[in-house]
Amino acid sequence: MTLGNLLLLATHDLDIINQVHQINNDFKFGFTIEVRDSKTFMKEDLALEADIEAVFLDFDEIPGEMQDFVYHQIKKINPALPLVTLKSSYDHYEVRSLFKNGVFDCLSKPLEKEIIYQLLQELKKTVQQSIQILQQKKDDPLQIMSSLRLSVIYNLLYGNIQNPKDIWDQCRLVGLSAVPNIAVTVQIDEFFSLNKDKSKQKQDTIRNEIITITRLFLKNELDEVLAMGTGADKFAIIFSLPLLNSNAEYKRYAIKLSEKTKEYIKEKTDYSVTIGIGNFCEDVRSLYVSYQEAIYAQKHKFFGGKDTVIHIDDVEPFTNEVHLLQNQDIATLASKLTVADIPAVKENMKNLFKELFSKQKVDPEVLKLQISEISTVLARAAINGGADIKEIHSILLDYTKELNIIENLTEMEQWFENMIYRFTDLVFKNKNEYSLKSVQKAMDYIEKNYLNSITLEDVATFVHLSPTYFSRLFKGTTGKNFIEYITYLRIEKAKAMLMDLNYTVYQIASEVGYSNSHYFSRVFKSLVGKTPSDYRNSILGPIEVPNEKGLN
Repeated sequence: MTLGNLLLLATHDLDIINQVHQINNDFKFGFTIEVRDSKTFMKEDLALEADIEAVFLDFDEIPGEMQDFVYHQIKKINPALPLVTLKSSYDHYEVRSLFKNGVFDCLSKPLEKEIIYQLLQELKKTVQQSIQILQQKKDDPLQIMSSLRLSVIYNLLYGNIQNPKDIWDQCRLVGLSAVPNIAVTVQIDEFFSLNKDKSKQKQDTIRNEIITITRLFLKNELDEVLAMGTGADKFAIIFSLPLLNSNAEYKRYAIKLSEKTKEYIKEKTDYSVTIGIGNFCEDVRSLYVSYQEAIYAQKHKFFGGKDTVIHIDDVEPFTNEVHLLQNQDIATLASKLTVADIPAVKENMKNLFKELFSKQKVDPEVLKLQISEISTVLARAAINGGADIKEIHSILLDYTKELNIIENLTEMEQWFENMIYRFTDLVFKNKNEYSLKSVQKAMDYIEKNYLNSITLEDVATFVHLSPTYFSRLFKGTTGKNFIEYITYLRIEKAKAMLMDLNYTVYQIASEVGYSNSHYFSRVFKSLVGKTPSDYRNSILGPIEVPNEKGLN
């Protein structure tokens, strides 16, 4: 890189020429000054030396219809070359237009010595900055995200600088020969799932390596690139496209370049990326708009898929609807979850998914917000269903963190389904545990009171359940209804007592809760297949008990 040291004065105004020479010599600025005919800058085959530091254009000597042509000619050859316009008078619109297009300064004739001194001082400063940039490139050839570069790209992406001259000065300071005019944003596909076992520090290292690879690739294509990480799996790039004839050409150029970049990243890192592209902006002060457009375009990855390039002009605007579902849909699912009705939960979940995930024109962030609200409703339903509140809160916290990094509809549906099933499992688990405890408590009560005339209503009241629900729960757990279980328990007690010859069948019937021994014998035979006496004989052998004759 040749350092700028040559000042070209495209004017016949002797006062200006003499003043510039005098101040340059008096204050030892060290510039070489050459005077050129303004007409030479109106040639289509214009050529400029590499070491030119600035061009002073006398617009009084250039026809108005040619001024734009001269300006664009010079910018086409060297976009970074500072242009200083000289004119007897400017209107307000003209000055704004010149600064908007990157003119270094607009001076009114006649020039004051103080103005010339300040201008040469600023130009000298740019030379010194160029020397510093050369040294920085020598010491750090990759220029990996220095604090100064980060500051410049941050200010441009978020519109923090609105003075064109300040923007130009900062771009020159970090080595750009032209101000950026387009922004793109890059997301590394499935970054978190592919690196879930890696530390945050390692994840940052991987992302920064991809940023460096991308920046070096683009510098070979354009040589005017700044890049900055904007998220754990995202980074932004701003660069300057060459002068083209239409917005359509800028769009085609940006898409082609982004496609090449995407393929290069995949080739070098094995990671696929999705790139959002904003529109070309003539005014660098609007670069933040291009960046917001790039972000907006990239959001459509949620519906369109990964490993792609998306230009803002190729996407439809999101509707940003907030009320996507009927409250009844959510309430129905919540009610089924509360009672752990698994088949009904599955059916209602399918209906909810169909309604929820068919909305493909909604901003993904809005969709995630609604999903988060629905998750809270379902978590509350699970708690109402008896699930442990700490476990539910823990699950909700984990899933909420994951929600923020979901990249597409398929992942969203799987995420939602898994969360609902975990809620349902906890409700079901709680109901099973509660049911077992209730039945066990009922069995203990029956064990202690089976000799009395207890009823199903008595036991249901004891375990604080409705008779109908208790009857269904008891049979589902024990395999017997209440009456069958009481009978089974009494007969089992009777079988044990029949082993003791000190008890008669009459006594045993009374001991196990039967006041009528004949009825006891019929019940015993219906369950065991033998009368009490036959059962005793089959176990202990024939026994003569005179007072039990006739009991069959």
